[in-house]
Amino acid sequence: MDRSRQRTFLRDVMMLTLSAFGGPYAHLALMQERLVERRQYLTHEALLEMNALCQFLPGPTSTQTITAVGLKLGGSRLALLTLLIWILPACLLMTFMAVLVYSLEIKQLNMATFRWLPPVAVGFVAASAWRLMERQSWKGPALPILGMSLILSLTLVSSYTFPLVLMLGGLVQWLWQEKKGQLGSPHSLTKVRWFYFRIYTILFVLAVLLGNGFYLREILLFENFYRFGSLVFGGGQVLLPMMYEHFVETRQYLTTDQFLIGYGLAQGVPGPVFSQAAYMGGLILQSQGVLYVLLGSLVATVAIFTPGALLILFVYPIWDDVKRMPRIQAALQGVQVAAIGLILTAIILLMKPLGYSSLNLSLVALTALLNHRWGVPPLLIVVLSLTAGLVSELLVLGLP
Repeated sequence: MDRSRQRTFLRDVMMLTLSAFGGPYAHLALMQERLVERRQYLTHEALLEMNALCQFLPGPTSTQTITAVGLKLGGSRLALLTLLIWILPACLLMTFMAVLVYSLEIKQLNMATFRWLPPVAVGFVAASAWRLMERQSWKGPALPILGMSLILSLTLVSSYTFPLVLMLGGLVQWLWQEKKGQLGSPHSLTKVRWFYFRIYTILFVLAVLLGNGFYLREILLFENFYRFGSLVFGGGQVLLPMMYEHFVETRQYLTTDQFLIGYGLAQGVPGPVFSQAAYMGGLILQSQGVLYVLLGSLVATVAIFTPGALLILFVYPIWDDVKRMPRIQAALQGVQVAAIGLILTAIILLMKPLGYSSLNLSLVALTALLNHRWGVPPLLIVVLSLTAGLVSELLVLGLP
């Protein structure tokens, strides 16, 4: 692809990210319309295959898919530019939200406008779980894996519980299919270029060593988000319970309201759902001032998106071989079921501090119905929630 067409492609990526509401499945439909049908950068089959590859990898699915398109069309340089343009608007918006919430709290201003957003945010999580459960096949060990995921994630309180649950889900599915003789014939890899995987591994090890050696919150922040970006299968809805358990319940860097306000606002922002990391990272460092809010947003953004980018740059050239490896295919089926269990766990954990009042439960159920069953866009639901909070506060104050 020549430079002129590359520039046109990057403009299309910018238009995509500014209109990409609704999560990875909606993002795929938008990519299909603009990149395949309108511009004909690639075939429908090629786009679906790239998306299938990204379903097999940890990290943000739609972000990795659009990065893989850039890699196919123009090599690693275009892939990295595509990644930057895709994530930048959403991450800047979520950084602004972090600064806004910090400013309101530090000035002790009334945040009543956000009062209905936490249960609405839980409703979005419920809609994600509902959507995934409808698409999931429940044959074989799927239900036992789901039960195991729920029980372990609710009873074992540790930052390593969720990754352990995902690995156990993959192991159970793999062993079950092997016992039933359903794995098929093995397939070996051809020549592998390890450059990007080495970078990925070195960054992971350095982050862990520095985080455990210095205990600086900025370094721990990078390690935490890099680890999340390396272990999350299933998109932003699976990232949510990991972040909540670690940053709210274990570390207590954030309050439940701060966390849920960020997640709710992220539903009204176009682009990748992982952009919520920019908001979380900013508020985690808020105790040191507004400049550290900006620093936290930057560190979290770089850390959460880097693993997925490095993995897609490593795996895409060898995908034809990887997708034929039966043990990997089997394990990832189990990982996907375990991930649904983690999302259900997130609903329970998030509701505890909010309380199971009839109003909160009604808002959760109504949001899930509006978003999943009736197809109301998340942005509209968020705007309605904020409007309702503002109107109710004006009524309380007796303003016209």
